Amino acid sequence: MRVFAGVVLAAGLLATPAMAADDCPGVKGDVAIAARTPQVDLYSEPTGARVQTVEKAKFPGCIPITGRAPNMMLQIDLAGTPYWVPPHMVKYRFSGKLPAVCRNLALGSNDTKAGATRGLGEDCPKTKVNP
Repeated sequence: MRVFAGVVLAAGLLATPAMAADDCPGVKGDVAIAARTPQVDLYSEPTGARVQTVEKAKFPGCIPITGRAPNMMLQIDLAGTPYWVPPHMVKYRFSGKLPAVCRNLALGSNDTKAGATRGLGEDCPKTKVNP
């Protein structure tokens, strides 16, 4: 019983830093918290060419996100220059309501909310299904 309690206590202590309530309390709105990958690629445009790569240790934390592209790229401002970063390369936090994910679901309906698609299509224009 003591070993079990020790394992639970140790697991709880290890999980505490990862479950922090807010990593960037001084920054309001959308924010890129930190680098997630060993290097972060910076792009000139959401669909543009890679212009620079920043090492994880040199990537500044708590950078406000100034824009989001339809292809999910995030715009940040580094030293007065706007760059776009792929979302999988950074830890980020969005505030407020996220934009609707609109696409045609099965049978052309945006009303189906079951299983993995629950919530998909909310706040989207409704399509008419031909009988």
